Amino acid sequence: MKGKCFQCGADVAPDASFCGRCGTRTSDPLEATLVLPVENQDELLQRVRMVLAGEYEVEHELGRGGMGVVFKATEAGLGRTVALKILPPELGLTTRAVERFKREARMVAELDHPNIIPVYRVGQIGGVLHIAMKFIEGRSLDAIIEAQGALPVPVVAYVLRGTSRAAAYAHDRGIVHRDLKGANILVDRDGRVMVSDFGVALRASDVTLTADGTVIGTPPFMSPEQCAGRRAGPQSDQYSLGIVAFQMLTGAVPFQADTLLGIMHHHFFTPVPDVRLVRGDVPSALIDVLHVALAKEPGARYASTRDMLTAVEAIPFSEADRRESERLLRALAAGSLVEKIAIRGLPALPTGPTMAMNLPAPPPPRWPSGRRARLAAVGAVASLALGAAWWISRAGGAPAPAPIPGSTAAPPPAAPPSATAPSPRTAGPTGKLRMLTSPPDAEILIDDRRLGIGSVFDQEVAAGPRRLRVRAPGYQTFDTSIVVPRGETLRLGRIALRSRDGGT
Repeated sequence: MKGKCFQCGADVAPDASFCGRCGTRTSDPLEATLVLPVENQDELLQRVRMVLAGEYEVEHELGRGGMGVVFKATEAGLGRTVALKILPPELGLTTRAVERFKREARMVAELDHPNIIPVYRVGQIGGVLHIAMKFIEGRSLDAIIEAQGALPVPVVAYVLRGTSRAAAYAHDRGIVHRDLKGANILVDRDGRVMVSDFGVALRASDVTLTADGTVIGTPPFMSPEQCAGRRAGPQSDQYSLGIVAFQMLTGAVPFQADTLLGIMHHHFFTPVPDVRLVRGDVPSALIDVLHVALAKEPGARYASTRDMLTAVEAIPFSEADRRESERLLRALAAGSLVEKIAIRGLPALPTGPTMAMNLPAPPPPRWPSGRRARLAAVGAVASLALGAAWWISRAGGAPAPAPIPGSTAAPPPAAPPSATAPSPRTAGPTGKLRMLTSPPDAEILIDDRRLGIGSVFDQEVAAGPRRLRVRAPGYQTFDTSIVVPRGETLRLGRIALRSRDGGT
């Protein structure tokens, strides 16, 4: 049955695994993109027309994303054209989530900035939650990049200035976008840059989804802390803007993978490719902005988005650059193409490491007594290749190393934690833990205390030897020892549990 890509709305053949227009995978249940039957989309349009009759004359669909569908409509009372965003009841919105959504949308309606699309109304009629926004004649930034590819540096600086000004203005008022991406950045026929959907993307924790594996948000643009399920703050929007800037410079997002888990892994662990490998005309000031905005830890990004805006506006940008950027953006917004930018291809991303489960551990080595012992923390565990080693200074015995593949020794018996062993929340020397799990709903425990579900991103735990367990219904429990380095981050990559029937 013929379907449509849930990301860009293009037709997708029944046997296609990827959207031919935007390249998004359409057959993976872990992806944020769904293939919807054409009949369902027609039914939604008819339902919206019926429910909102008398308030809006709904014309046709403009686009769709993870949180709803946008239609072109005419407001009955005033006769003005609006972009009407509909949040279908199928998302499973709770009463509390709906009320918070309305409250935040009303806050956004008070924003008055030339780079933010105004919100006119927000309401709920017949179970249909909707937001009426100003209709922009033009194109979205992602459609422009899809057609044009990499953009000239002055155009990148121009768009980044407008979006950073919008983000800084909203952040100063306590409003965070949470889903900044090219689809939410519009360019009108006058070459003006405007950000839509400010503050109206709900957190995943506020939504109960009826389709397993559906994700709220757009994984290629999500910050590591969003991937870990943390609440998005201003620094999360900074990271997303960094991804957008990278995409404008190279024509592609930095991190792509076949699964959602793969994309999350890259956000957690993979360094962002150097854009200078793709093109040689990027000024150092713009490189510096990308370096800070795309830092893995929120604390390493700009202290405020106002600081980021200051850095963006320090990028060399003349009056002639402004005029030429506006001219090019007017042409691109009208659907015309401009001269292509010659770029080189992005380097291949490293394959995401996976830790195999139920691997036997070697016998514990004998460490020299009374001196520093160099401990390979996870060493040669499968394809992890963490390659990290720490000098651990401890009096007395040495901690047991993590399992090493290929060893024939039996695993040590799972012993309960010592009564004197510090818990993950005990005061004292600490380190941090970063990891993912497969399946994504696996429970992560340190010393029999739950640390997270599916992922842990720089979670603080007591330093030293710890017992790590990862478990999920239908899978064999992974049980091993790790050593958390004092004042450092232990990166375990992705731990994939084996199913009880022997598979993964």
